[in-house]
Formats: sequence, C-alpha cells, structure tokens
Amino acid sequence: MVHEPSRQYRPAQEEVAEGLRVHLVRISRRRERLRSTDRKHLLEARKCVAEAAGAGVSLEHAAKTTGYKLETVERWLSKRKARTRDVPVDEAKRRLELVNQRRRHTIRRDLIISKQAQGLVRKAMGSGIRADEFASLSGYTEPRVNKWFASVRRTLEQAQRQRELIAIRRGKGSRPPQHLTEAEYDQWLVEADYKRRKVLRRYGLGRQLPKRSRRYRGRKRHQTVSRARPKLLVKRSGRRRRRPKK
Repeated sequence: MVHEPSRQYRPAQEEVAEGLRVHLVRISRRRERLRSTDRKHLLEARKCVAEAAGAGVSLEHAAKTTGYKLETVERWLSKRKARTRDVPVDEAKRRLELVNQRRRHTIRRDLIISKQAQGLVRKAMGSGIRADEFASLSGYTEPRVNKWFASVRRTLEQAQRQRELIAIRRGKGSRPPQHLTEAEYDQWLVEADYKRRKVLRRYGLGRQLPKRSRRYRGRKRHQTVSRARPKLLVKRSGRRRRRPKK
C-alpha cells in the first residue's frame, strides 16, 4: 500500500473567521468584567480618600499615594455627602496604598487584553474581517481599531514593496492584483506574506524556535537549569583512566 505524503492541515478562511469572532467576543466580555471591577474599586477608592481626609491625611499625599490627580480627589470630596467612619492614620495610609495597587493591577490587565486584541489584527485581515466588525465584536472604538489595522497594513506593504524591488532586479517583476476592495487588499497582503514565510521555513531560513533536548523534556523550568560542577580543592594527578574496550 502506497501512502501519500502528509500535508500540513490549514483551516479554511471561514473556520478561521468564526474562531476569531468567538475570541473577540471573549475579549469583549473580559473587558466588561474588568470595567465592572474597576468601577467597584473606584467607589472603594473614593471611600478610602474620604476616610484618609477625615483622619488628617493631606489631599496631596492621598492623591500621590493613590495615583489620581489632585483635582480628581478634591472633586470626590466635594461631591461626597455620606459620613465616613473614624480610621487611624496608619490604617488610612495603608488603605490608600492598597487602592494604588489595585489601580495598577487593573491598568496592567487592560494593557494585556489590548495587546492580545492587537495581536489578532493580522489574522482578522487574512480572514476577511473588516475593522468595523472587529471593533463591534471586541468592544474597542473604531478609531483605535483603524489605527491597529493601518499599522499592520503599513508593515505588510513595506515588506511587499521590498519583495517587489528584489523581483524587479531579478527580472521577474509583478504587480499586485488591481481593483480590490480594502478588505480584499488586506487579505492579499497577509496571504502573500504567509506564502513567503512558508517558503523560508521550508528551506530552513525562517525564524525557528529552539528545540528542547530529550534529556529535559517534560521537566519543570527550574529543573532544566544546568548546575555548575563543584570546584576541586585538590588538583588531580595523573591521566584519566580509560575504560577497557569490550
């Protein structure tokens, strides 16, 4: 029985687009949960600032500790009507530091989610998803998503222009297909770059990840670090004995 050479499976554009839409909806839900948590932390921050002001902490110190502007802290106190409880000064300062830690954590999580969404722009262009659909599914604004698409398109156009110049020097110049829409042109750019990388990987010229040795395969990361050989205090004398051949 003759077996045909196995080919690498590549999903169709419709499958990629459907999976990408699901991923964008999950990103939108994660951002919504993060915004809900941020609103709760904001209410807690206003309460902590009011308690710190009642304990005798200056507004400048409260604004510097929490990371908010002085005008924002003053506006919180001017609008607050509820009575705050009496808190010691040390406890009030500790709560202000906790507010700053929560705020930094929220900002960090928001940046991570934005990086993940921005990393999906190239795949969205290759699967035919437009910028307005990307914005509606992910929850980001259209101007922001348009900037992401424009940045990726600019990078792909520069790479394509370099390949065209090399082809012209070799006497094999070619032009990209004309009369394409913006979405079709983005899809063509991604497809051309994918084909180029595929050829480079075939001949071992592309970017490849380092392979793990069999010795440390399946072990934890902290166990893969090679330990240094202990230094001998007394120098060995004589030659090393060789094993007899069997």
